[in-house]
Amino acid sequence: MMDSTWILVAHEAGARFFEHHGRGTGLDLVEEIEHPDGRARDRDMASDRPGRSFRKNSGDPSRASMSQSEGPHDRAVSDFARALADKLKDGRVQNRYKRLVLVAPPRFLGLLRSSLDGPTARLVMVSLDKDLAASKKSELVERLSEVITL
Repeated sequence: MMDSTWILVAHEAGARFFEHHGRGTGLDLVEEIEHPDGRARDRDMASDRPGRSFRKNSGDPSRASMSQSEGPHDRAVSDFARALADKLKDGRVQNRYKRLVLVAPPRFLGLLRSSLDGPTARLVMVSLDKDLAASKKSELVERLSEVITL
């Protein structure tokens, strides 16, 4: 197994995967993923009104509007968190890293953590609830040096 740490720096609109091989090696960008739907608003992603359906078993054939428990934006963000968790799982299965660091704003970090499978979640050594997604690599090195030896 490679003795490396993967660092996922993410937010709703994108993510970067970095690899760190140990003291003095810095960060190598593994992959960058854009997620434009993370910036979109519900009204830009959905029709103006909820769909319509017939009420069942009520004896009333009138139509009722269907509620949306999760808006299109929230659904897209949840799907993105699951997709990132799948990438982390694939990396673990391929033995590409031994430790994992997650960096994301609090709400998205919660989505990420809840999307991880058990074995991958056990590799998380640190979670930072900060939005560093727009940070330059040099800024990340500085911010992450508190939690991992760079």
